[in-house]
Amino acid sequence: METSAATLPKPLVLLPGFTRNEAANITIYCHDRTFKSVDVIDDASGEPLFKVESKGATSFSWRRKISSGTTGTNLFELRHGGFAMKNEWTVEDVDGKRICTVKHVSGMAARNRSMLDAVVHGESSADDVGNTVEIRPRDRGALTTAVLWNGQELAMVTNTEANDVTSLEKKGLDRTVWKASINAGVDVSLVSLSGVAML
Repeated sequence: METSAATLPKPLVLLPGFTRNEAANITIYCHDRTFKSVDVIDDASGEPLFKVESKGATSFSWRRKISSGTTGTNLFELRHGGFAMKNEWTVEDVDGKRICTVKHVSGMAARNRSMLDAVVHGESSADDVGNTVEIRPRDRGALTTAVLWNGQELAMVTNTEANDVTSLEKKGLDRTVWKASINAGVDVSLVSLSGVAML
């Protein structure tokens, strides 16, 4: 996908310091079936951006810790509201403050569990107005998904590998691999979160 600069009326930032002036391409590697280990890599440098760790399905909240891929510093946590797939995800910063909520779209669209809305929270609920990021599949299998804000495309995420086989580790395979093309001026951490919530 050819990327272009996003003309955003105001900054939409999940984590300060992860917005880039140039377009970016990242790869999200989900190593296992229950999301115990996920790595997000910067394609240009080959450097790790984020590491996601979880206890997997054994945790009631499916809590996922997202840390810096280079320093290991904890950045935020993604917590699911129970075992039901359509419960919302809450994103909390290192102080436990809710900074984002990700939920499935309701109504007729609810049949497609890949349709998500992410609200980046401000200091007050009034600041949330206009801060909804739409995560929308472009095909029935959700192999390609657009990340949109106010009608503008922030990124396109594509599933490039899906290995539904036994003994993934023995065969040297990841469960899934996703490529994201991110437009200039977009917070890479926000798109990475969108990808992790889709897994």
